[in-house]
Amino acid sequence: MVSMLVYYRRQEQMEIFKKLSRELFAYLSEEELQLQCFAAPRMLREFLEQQPLLDLACVGIMGQEEIVLLQNIRKLYTKAEILLVADAAVSPMEYLTPAVRAASLLLYPYTGKQHRQVFREFMENYLAGRGQADNGEFLVIENREGRTRIPLQQIYYIEVRERKVFIRIQGKEYSKYDTLEHVLEQLPDHFIRCHRSFAFNLQHLDKIRLSENAVYLEHGIMVPLSRSYKQSVKECVHGTNRE
Repeated sequence: MVSMLVYYRRQEQMEIFKKLSRELFAYLSEEELQLQCFAAPRMLREFLEQQPLLDLACVGIMGQEEIVLLQNIRKLYTKAEILLVADAAVSPMEYLTPAVRAASLLLYPYTGKQHRQVFREFMENYLAGRGQADNGEFLVIENREGRTRIPLQQIYYIEVRERKVFIRIQGKEYSKYDTLEHVLEQLPDHFIRCHRSFAFNLQHLDKIRLSENAVYLEHGIMVPLSRSYKQSVKECVHGTNRE
């Protein structure tokens, strides 16, 4: 499954991009495309607050508000591929920056042939490099929903229950049949085992409360800390806030 965001304040153009994205992706790939489309900045901000998975983004740039949104997208999704649709009134100095790292650019106004060609090349390039980009930056899971790449930086914790492994990002979890031991073998050292059924991402650690047998992560997410793992967790997070 590939997740894509389409944002453009021009509602009519946003609908065109939505339809074109579905059509081209279905032609180029057998994977499922999950689309989230917005024409209002407020709705896009609310979407980004949940930090869902995102592989591709098409962002219409009409002014400073979109520049801020674009910068936030890049900050949250360092590995996502971004296609910019920029209004001619906006200076390229605002969006063609190393901090944004856009993969493709389409200038408004444009012809139907131009936007179709740019969208197609954008998707073809993404799909061509998709397999090569799985080198330790993503956890790839396959289940009934298809193949999903989860950026390691977005994983808060991993839990095993009912013979399945659940990978938790901020607002959602993904599951597959596996063991915690096997999944941890695929992950870097900052994923710390804290319980027979749990491991957490040290990069999202807020605090450890030994008296509560609990590990608190960002956004108030809590995972249990069992007695048998207390010492090893303390050694891994030496110097971190704990009570």
